[in-house]
Amino acid sequence: MPEFPGWDGRKDFVDAFRAAVRTRRRLRKRVPKLPPVVLRTGSELSVQALEALEEGLQRSSTLGRLAPCVPYAHISGQDRTRTQLIEEIAGTLRRDSPPETGKWRLPTYDMVHSITEEPRTPSGEGQQVPATGGFALGPFTLNIPWPTLRRAVHAGRTRLWAKRWQLRFALGRRYGALWPDGYRGPRTLDAALKRFDEVRRSGPDAWDGLLLTALMTDLFGQARQGLLHPGRRRRRARPALLLNGSGEGAQTVSSFISLYDERLRVSPNPAMVVVAALPPEPGAEAAGPDLAEAARRLANARREAQTSVHVALPEPGGVTQAVPPVWKAWLRVRPGTELLVEATALAVAAWMFGLFAFLGTEGPFLDENTDCLEASTYVSQGRQGHDKPGAQYQDAIDEIDRLSEDAEKNGDPDRTVTLALVHSTVAESMNELRSGGAIPELRGVAMAVRSLNESAPKGDDRVWVKIKRYNAGVQYEKAEQKAREIVADAEKDSKFLGVTGFTESRTRTVAALELLNDARIPVVSSTATAKRMEVGRYYHGVAPNNVREANVVASFLKRANTVRTEASSCAPPRHVAVVTDPADVYSNELGLKFARHPEAPSTGARIGYTPGDSSAHGASGQTDLEMKYSMGDVAAAVCTRVEKEPRTLVYWTSRVREFEAFLEDYQNTACANEELTIVGGNELTNAALSGGYADESWLRLYHTAHTLPVDHPHRSARAKAFNRAYADEFGDEDLWANDGHASLANDAVKVFAQAAEKALQVDLSLDISNVHQYIINGTFSMEGAGGHIQFTNGALRPLNKMLIVLHHKKGRSGAALVCGKTGNNIDAGKEWKQGDDTYTCPED
Repeated sequence: MPEFPGWDGRKDFVDAFRAAVRTRRRLRKRVPKLPPVVLRTGSELSVQALEALEEGLQRSSTLGRLAPCVPYAHISGQDRTRTQLIEEIAGTLRRDSPPETGKWRLPTYDMVHSITEEPRTPSGEGQQVPATGGFALGPFTLNIPWPTLRRAVHAGRTRLWAKRWQLRFALGRRYGALWPDGYRGPRTLDAALKRFDEVRRSGPDAWDGLLLTALMTDLFGQARQGLLHPGRRRRRARPALLLNGSGEGAQTVSSFISLYDERLRVSPNPAMVVVAALPPEPGAEAAGPDLAEAARRLANARREAQTSVHVALPEPGGVTQAVPPVWKAWLRVRPGTELLVEATALAVAAWMFGLFAFLGTEGPFLDENTDCLEASTYVSQGRQGHDKPGAQYQDAIDEIDRLSEDAEKNGDPDRTVTLALVHSTVAESMNELRSGGAIPELRGVAMAVRSLNESAPKGDDRVWVKIKRYNAGVQYEKAEQKAREIVADAEKDSKFLGVTGFTESRTRTVAALELLNDARIPVVSSTATAKRMEVGRYYHGVAPNNVREANVVASFLKRANTVRTEASSCAPPRHVAVVTDPADVYSNELGLKFARHPEAPSTGARIGYTPGDSSAHGASGQTDLEMKYSMGDVAAAVCTRVEKEPRTLVYWTSRVREFEAFLEDYQNTACANEELTIVGGNELTNAALSGGYADESWLRLYHTAHTLPVDHPHRSARAKAFNRAYADEFGDEDLWANDGHASLANDAVKVFAQAAEKALQVDLSLDISNVHQYIINGTFSMEGAGGHIQFTNGALRPLNKMLIVLHHKKGRSGAALVCGKTGNNIDAGKEWKQGDDTYTCPED
């Protein structure tokens, strides 16, 4: 086995040669233009060096013979002209490349080289061809004019070949080097052949340059195989060219290296490793480049071409260096066989996954889940207690006032803080009572105050809390007036920290919040969700806003089987009819955010209805609204869409009072008694959890919630403790036992308390600015009864706040989806399941 002579730097050079041929990255070989390396040494050492390098380009075949493992050519320049040397290089690369790399096509070289060939008689043209041929078809004989058919086929192939080269010249930049600089004529096949013939007649130098340029163009094409081309992986290696210029072949090889240097600068990168051996130059300096320098040149990563490296080598003084194979094929399969196997595997995979279902054949894995999405566990609806709502409302107010008086009387004055509570008056109608949050909100605030005041004596960094109430009336009609009173009262109390309450997103509450924000009074609201409530840096909410709700619901409806298609199967909706009130802050914003979400199913124009508005003032400037002026018209519009597309779902963003009217009017349409799927916001959840819609057998209802139902397994320890305390005080079957108003109102008060405790821990005075900074500085994190609360730096809402989609079934509700952080170290809220499929929850 020949080994590389023992020159200094031999190991570096051999390693660089192998790395240059077998580059690790497919695309790397296309970037640097590697210079030829010329070994200047004697004849015997030249043969030994080149044969050793050739040994590294071969592997043992299955028959025990040596076979090339990469494309290469080892050629001697003896008895050859430069033109013949180029022809031999092209022929060897085409003929002796490894079988697994496939057939090497050199179309540009063949097209240019065809100029030198004498006209050839096509196969069989010199033979006697009958004018016609006869085929017997029963009693008939079909005569075929063979010469005419042959001429037609030849003419067709010629035209296709010409068109193909015209496209290559027009679109392929790599063919530009074949034309002279500044050429402005037509780039057609006829023009190219004419130009190439002129070059051939001008002399061997120009002709050799054109031939070499054509070969470089084809090698560049081999190096830049497309993403789906089978040669992309198989042709990772660079071709290698070993030229022996010792003896009489020195002139030929030397002139080839000079021509290669010249064309490398202007031609496409051939991605080839060239090593030549030439006799020593007479009078050459001994201090020229050595093998280590040649190794560095082969490791070059520059795109620009460099001239050849001539290494003058003395007599070797060290041990020889073996050259192991640069690459061994893991699987020696020809490209045609591989393509057949891959195509078969792809077809089988496509069939197995049902991609050929349109042909009437479904694969074994096309087991599409069509089960209707429901919850795994359900909770019963709450029941109205013995006391009337007015009495329950007054009991909650009295409890808050009693606890506040006790904190005033028994609390440490230095650690007793004041919070303003802006609340609404209890609704008179049962429907609004169920959906409204006045009573559970007051209960949640009272429970928070009691818990905090009971724990305050247990540590010097804990606070007593007293509440100053501000009754804003029904639906917060007096919100602005109460905001002005708070601004005036805040200046009189040095321990005043901020405001809680504001359970509803309405125009009046937004205006009130703007007054408080201008006065730099912090607000932490409970269940209000409109993004318009976020009026400035002093507002915070513990509920997810409408942007997050629209994001979660859009992702949910895109994938969830919510619309009935058959008696026992469901599918995602194809169309969603969004019903909204354009004059209502909460309703209009939620409907608009959902309709414009990229993942939301097709919605068309939103169906708008504003109670008592016959002029559509609320829809001013909103072109995507289909306004209606009665709830009967809304029901008819929904029915029309259901008749047009049976897989239609209704996304109800309007208030609960209008929903009750819609359910009645929908049964007066042509769609009466047909099942209808409706997804609603938290407005519907409050009513559904407190006993509504149990008798509507045709209604398939999903609704969002802000807290997990009682007994849900993924509740945090804080949520379980709150549920137990609420049940102990108000009973397991209380109307609002699973309602989010109580838990979020409780959390809102405790956000202020925890921020105040942080200030006490570093001996800061309990004033508005000192306490508020701990809410907005990005470090606030709290386990809440309604999920984990984390305010990132400057955030107005908690990060990835928990949102639940409940399914309403036979008077009971259960969680079909939970997204968001339920608590630290609880593995829930990151994904949701439907059958065996798992989907990732959207995150902020």
